[in-house]
This record gives sequence, structure tokens and C-alpha cells, in this order.
Amino acid sequence: MDTTEELYGTYFYHGHSNVTPGELFDLIFIEQLADALGMTTEAVTLVLIDQPYIPVSGKLSAATNTPGTSVASIVSRKLLGDARFPFGLKPSAPMGKFSKLKMVPTTRIATFLGRWVPFVGYAGLIITVQLVAMRTRNKFNLIARPKDRIQWTSF
Repeated sequence: MDTTEELYGTYFYHGHSNVTPGELFDLIFIEQLADALGMTTEAVTLVLIDQPYIPVSGKLSAATNTPGTSVASIVSRKLLGDARFPFGLKPSAPMGKFSKLKMVPTTRIATFLGRWVPFVGYAGLIITVQLVAMRTRNKFNLIARPKDRIQWTSF
């Protein structure tokens, strides 16, 4: 048999026989996600390096903010030191937990970059999931019988 065939109203796909349309969609999604994982490594890394799992003693207002610091924060402070934005600019950066996220102005470049790093990662993950969903739908619609095809979706 070929990699994709119909057999008695079910599908045969990459060694899986008697696959229903829903199972076919799941198999294609898993395949597309596996293909895209090379893209998501960067996004996952950006999210993970900014998790505050390094304990810090004497942190101001630790009760309302995150309790520790992150690898991204430490590295950006070591690389940039006390570099500040020119002309007294104070761009805002997110601070705190997702449930109590607030925008706080800062003059330090390292602080600004360290706080925005995970959001770049989150954006990369969202884009990757959207691309995987779109590719899954397109491939599924190429393989599936007309009555099983996805007519319209937001992806």
C-alpha cells in the first residue's frame, strides 16, 4: 500500500491501518508538530531561560513580585552592566506573575531586555502552533475524502 490510501471507508496512513478521519487528523498534527520542533527550540529556550528559579536574598517587595531571578536577567546584567537608555528614556517592561502582570518603566537596558525575553519566546510558540495547525488542515484536506474535509476553520 501507499503511504496514504482508503480501505473500506477508513484510511491507511504511514503504517496505521483502519484510521478514522479524526485519527488521521491527529496523526497528521503529530507529524507536523514533530517537523516544526526545530523551530520551537528557540522559543522554548527563550521562555525557559527567563523563569525565576534562581533564589535571590534581599529582593525588594518579593511578596508581590516573582521570588527569584532568571538566567536571562543575570546574563543581560553581566553583559550590559549598568548601561542605561539615552536621553532619560524610560520604556516599560512587564513585571510580575502572569496573573498580576504590570508594566513598570525602567532606565536600564539589561532590565528591559531581561523582562521582555520570555514574551518573544511566547510569540514564537504561538506562531509555531498556528503554522502547525494550518499545515495540518491543508494536508488533511489533501488526503481526506470530500465529506471528511474541514470546510472552514480559523486556522
